[in-house]
Amino acid sequence: MENLIVVSKVKKFIKEKADMNTSSGFFEPVNNDIIKACRDAIAHTKKLGRKTVMGKDFNLYVENAEIGEALIIASKVKKLIKEEAGLSTSTQAIDQLTNRVQTICLKAIAHAQADKRKTVMDRDFTPPTSLV
Repeated sequence: MENLIVVSKVKKFIKEKADMNTSSGFFEPVNNDIIKACRDAIAHTKKLGRKTVMGKDFNLYVENAEIGEALIIASKVKKLIKEEAGLSTSTQAIDQLTNRVQTICLKAIAHAQADKRKTVMDRDFTPPTSLV
């Protein structure tokens, strides 16, 4: 499957938030989580009979998410949703996915710091169940 996250921007986000490095293995589980989130949003959209995947179709929806720089490749997310379901994608969807990646990164940073490491690794990935 194609990479839906902007790896360089995710590395930059982690570096700016905690002055930590990121191992290459961290990105695969993050990307897989984003793919699953898209598929779950597609199912929700279809259940409601809509033709556009919106921000509110994602399970960790945040009203007026302030994301800063997008960490998601919008064209690839839109392509995935169009090819898998024939649906359109709203701009809010990209914001919600970026918010999800930020949440994943912050939790991974905390886990790496708890282990007294300066590198975020694949073992630090935890699927987000809440945005707190």
